[in-house]
Amino acid sequence: MSVIELEDLFEALEELKERARNGWVIVVEGERDVASLRKLGVAGEILTFSGHSATADRVGKRKTIILTDYDERGREIERGLSKALLSYGNVADVEIKRKIFCKIKKEVTKVEELYGFVKKYIQS
Repeated sequence: MSVIELEDLFEALEELKERARNGWVIVVEGERDVASLRKLGVAGEILTFSGHSATADRVGKRKTIILTDYDERGREIERGLSKALLSYGNVADVEIKRKIFCKIKKEVTKVEELYGFVKKYIQS
């Protein structure tokens, strides 16, 4: 991985951390995703997905980042949840997910794998 690609990844992760500190809610697929983000230093509220309507009800109108895995299931959750959140007038951010995964999707497609991937490059 090039230095520029790593810098792009770290910038996206810093943006995620900053938004979380500023009250954005992050929605992920499972508890291992939460653990990975916590190890990366992401504070704030991280919710696990529990169905489109149920998750949208929990989030409501709050600023939201959908950070599902970069696979077909993750895209399905993203589409359905984005649509459900629109009923609250909430346009969720999905761009930060693209920023994180666009350079690393050949190596990492799951949020739970992010910490291990980043740790490998920090130690080298």
